Amino acid sequence: MRRCYVIGMESMNEGSHLGSILGFVILVAISGVSFAQTMITGAAPVTLLEGPAECGDSCLTVEIQVDLTGLSGTGGVAGLNAFVLAFDLDRSNVYASARAGTLPILDWHFVRTNREHVSTTDRLILVGAVSDMTAPNQSYHVATVVFCGTVGDVTLTFVPSESSLGSRLVNGDGPGPIPIETPIPFTVTITTPFTLDLAMGISLWLSVSPAYDLVNPIGPIDILDLTKLIDCGR
Repeated sequence: MRRCYVIGMESMNEGSHLGSILGFVILVAISGVSFAQTMITGAAPVTLLEGPAECGDSCLTVEIQVDLTGLSGTGGVAGLNAFVLAFDLDRSNVYASARAGTLPILDWHFVRTNREHVSTTDRLILVGAVSDMTAPNQSYHVATVVFCGTVGDVTLTFVPSESSLGSRLVNGDGPGPIPIETPIPFTVTITTPFTLDLAMGISLWLSVSPAYDLVNPIGPIDILDLTKLIDCGR
């Protein structure tokens, strides 16, 4: 018996949330008779927390967590293998970048809305997937989002209709859906304007400039510093 499960796909163009691909389809196709982890009881809270400042302390971060602690379904306790999480922002030109979380899973296949689409639509969608039959029953740090720009508040509002969670594989099959406990709108405040410039950073290649020395090792400006500068929105 062959089964396919489409866990999540999101798309958008300049004028809508339909069109060119921003996310991806997580496709699991397994041969043999087996079962997915379904009938999960309870809901997983999605939590947003302010993280440490980055980019020379000019940009703030928001860490996104999904907590499966205590949830279970067919095949035992619930573990996370996929997520699609959508958020609306209350102002433009502040989203810089996003990256996959690292605890307890280090190797998410991860995509996110590109910066230009977020500036146009004020919607950010984060998509991650992994194939892990032993994914633990605990809280997951699934993503970190970086915000840089003009001083002021930034509010993220969760979009349940565009979001979903997928459980771990069980006996080689799955994932199944996990209900979500919707978070309240979350506000963070940019307190320092971001003034660094990519062209200036490139011009400082292999020279010493503390302002543009954004990541270790400390020393001449190198490719790691320039890559981080791009992640900071420049």
